[in-house]
Amino acid sequence: MPLTEVEKGISVWYEDWGGGDKYIFTAKNYIDYNAAYTRELSKLGYHVISITLRGYGRSTRVPQTDDITSHWVPDLLKVADEVGAKRFVYTGISHGSSLGWELIHDHPDRIAAFAGVVCGPKIIGDEASFSWRKRLSTAVITEEEYRQRCENMRQNALTELRPYQSEYWQDQIRKYGDEEYERNMQADEMERALHFGNRKFLGLDTEEQLQEWLRTIQTPVIIFGGMQDPIVVPESMFRTVRCVPHCKLVMFNDSDHGVAFSHGEDLVREIDAFIKERRVFE
Repeated sequence: MPLTEVEKGISVWYEDWGGGDKYIFTAKNYIDYNAAYTRELSKLGYHVISITLRGYGRSTRVPQTDDITSHWVPDLLKVADEVGAKRFVYTGISHGSSLGWELIHDHPDRIAAFAGVVCGPKIIGDEASFSWRKRLSTAVITEEEYRQRCENMRQNALTELRPYQSEYWQDQIRKYGDEEYERNMQADEMERALHFGNRKFLGLDTEEQLQEWLRTIQTPVIIFGGMQDPIVVPESMFRTVRCVPHCKLVMFNDSDHGVAFSHGEDLVREIDAFIKERRVFE
């Protein structure tokens, strides 16, 4: 699969699943090969482009900066231009979902709809539930401590198993746990140290400003959350669905931040139905 040069000396890796002009884009730290709801969407007639963010996986390594996330949308649009996708649906998980809000804010002509998973956006001023990731990324730990962290992440994948999932999806989750362990163990020191910086969300200063902007959104939006999520708290998504016109919210009582895995099959059905209900590609 191809690398796209997004600026001199920096390229991002992406994978291309499915075909046609019903494009769905997603971006994250690395590409999931197992338990990826995005990959499953490609089986329903969508053309899915999955991008690895700069600094991670097979994309070019970059140094840490506080504004590292400012490159994410321009990088994605470079890939979209390369494949000829003038408009597309964007879907992302957690930090990866921030690209959806930014596209709506800065490039509404490019985003046809947004399906955000545990996407908030976070309540401005409430930093408590979001500071843990930066602490994890910047903490100095031994190789053995890192290996144990990777093993814990593998075991955490198994907590996403549910008795009502299909055998196929349960098998995907088990494979995903092993996949995540191997990928994290292979990460070099530069990749391990990356965190998402301190850039102000959409340049907004207050929660009042954020809510005012959310009320102006005309892009079709569906968001998914877990009632037990301590990272992107349910209240942030309740606030969003109250503000965004015609927004649809799907919450799962038995899930936390791992909604994309515990309810991946639900996400596939819901996103497909939403795209058709809102006539996104018509």
